[in-house]
Amino acid sequence: MSDNLKWKAGLLSSSMPLELEASRTLVSKGFAVSSNYKYDQNDSGYINDFSVDIHAKAYTPFSDSHQKQATAQMELLIECRQRHPKTVWLFMPDTNTADSSRVIFGNTIRMVDKFSSYIIESDAGAAFDAKLPVCQKGIEIDMEDGGADESAVRQGLDRLQNALPRLLTENVLAYIEASPTENIPFLFCPVFLTNIPLLVLNKDTGIEEIEACSDIDEIASQVPYLIMKTDYNLDFKSRCITEIRRLEELRGSEEARIVERKRAAYYESPFNLPFTIIDALIAADRYYFNAFFTQFVICSNSYFPDFVEAVKNTVESALETRKYLGFKC
Repeated sequence: MSDNLKWKAGLLSSSMPLELEASRTLVSKGFAVSSNYKYDQNDSGYINDFSVDIHAKAYTPFSDSHQKQATAQMELLIECRQRHPKTVWLFMPDTNTADSSRVIFGNTIRMVDKFSSYIIESDAGAAFDAKLPVCQKGIEIDMEDGGADESAVRQGLDRLQNALPRLLTENVLAYIEASPTENIPFLFCPVFLTNIPLLVLNKDTGIEEIEACSDIDEIASQVPYLIMKTDYNLDFKSRCITEIRRLEELRGSEEARIVERKRAAYYESPFNLPFTIIDALIAADRYYFNAFFTQFVICSNSYFPDFVEAVKNTVESALETRKYLGFKC
């Protein structure tokens, strides 16, 4: 490449064009977008300024997306990665049975009604998840020189994961103290977006099959998007607890206590009550950490418009089950 075109390689590698394309798609589908959703990450005693590339927000019904008449709030948090076109991302499928998998079907799009005066059926988003391959690990493979690297996939997911506690906390604080009719559910989905193909290894692939094949298509299938299940480390747990402690102030809020009483009158156990969930998150309860912070979508950019449309359809269908807890407390 001549010197006067090196700027082009630099621009593409910055992921800014990918962010621009994704933002245009989101706006065309009714979302408002902003760049650089910031969160603080404590690293070796220093506070660093970290961010996720795109924060997109819309209100339902999408056909009349105005906050005052909204039935729910929908957010997409999107991290973008522009990679060399001669590379692919290859993923290892989840080989667990449905009973033993840690993936919670219906939870890729988190439908958080637990701090609301409304309830949504718990399995309302399960059909969306059931259509997607579930994976546990991903690597980037250079199809020209054969290099393989886990860092690009892992680092992007880490960045998304670290932003989720702030997203959750801010929405709880924004909605639980709103008036009863405006105390709507909030929904969110973290997405890792790239420009290159996504391949998932066939479940029956072994070392012998890989050694015998001449093309990667013989052992893997291309998918438009997939569910990625990750774990969390001790640093994330510590940062998350610090963020969630902001919710302890709600114990002095009469509006929050009203929501607690409404939900206690509806459910027979405290499992779905706001203060129970807050306490469990501060205690780093694994069930709730898995529910809120460990499930992601990885999407190839050419299929991103289809993905956003699928999310919208899933959300609108789920909200048909929405019920108001309107009895007196």
